[in-house]
Amino acid sequence: MKIKRILAIGAHLDDIEISAGGLLADAAAQGARVKMLVLTNSAYVSFDGRVGRTVEEALEEGRQASDILGAELEVLDFPTKDVPFDSSSIEAIDQRLLELKPDLVLTHWVHDTHPAHRNTGLASMAACRYHNNIMMYEPMMPSGRSYQGFRGQIYHRISKLALEKKMAALKAHRSQYLKYGEEFWVDAVVSRGRHRGFEIGAEYAECFEVVRMELLL
Repeated sequence: MKIKRILAIGAHLDDIEISAGGLLADAAAQGARVKMLVLTNSAYVSFDGRVGRTVEEALEEGRQASDILGAELEVLDFPTKDVPFDSSSIEAIDQRLLELKPDLVLTHWVHDTHPAHRNTGLASMAACRYHNNIMMYEPMMPSGRSYQGFRGQIYHRISKLALEKKMAALKAHRSQYLKYGEEFWVDAVVSRGRHRGFEIGAEYAECFEVVRMELLL
């Protein structure tokens, strides 16, 4: 199947890049239209009042990262910590599906331990009821530590250039880069890419769990 349009859906700015940045960079380089739909502005204030990321920081980081990958970016305004799984989130995604008519939809793993990630995945699947090609991308710590195991079923070999773009996109999220240990964070993401690559005899890869996939002969 020739992929011409991809819609990648995430709860927060940086979620998509972590697990699907290589695929998106490769697809954009091959001429596909790639859109990243992020449901929240991703500003974060912890329970003790500490500001982890301002709206301005999050949006600027997100714009830089999407530009690096060659993707369009749209950011909605659902609550950062409490993305709902209801008609409001489903219809917001539905609207973008009607506009873009994607050949492939990527979204969060629905067994993620982060409620905003989980609800984004569930809302995506509900909105995609008439779409045939839907995959969930692999969660990354600190989320995703579930009693359910992620089932990597489809792999994408990441080109060297796409890997470089993915790393640059991660570093563009400066607030998260500092929060999660700078190079330690990026190295962990790249190491997982190497592990997934090893599983299919490639240098680096990303893997996805299939929700639904149409086989075309």
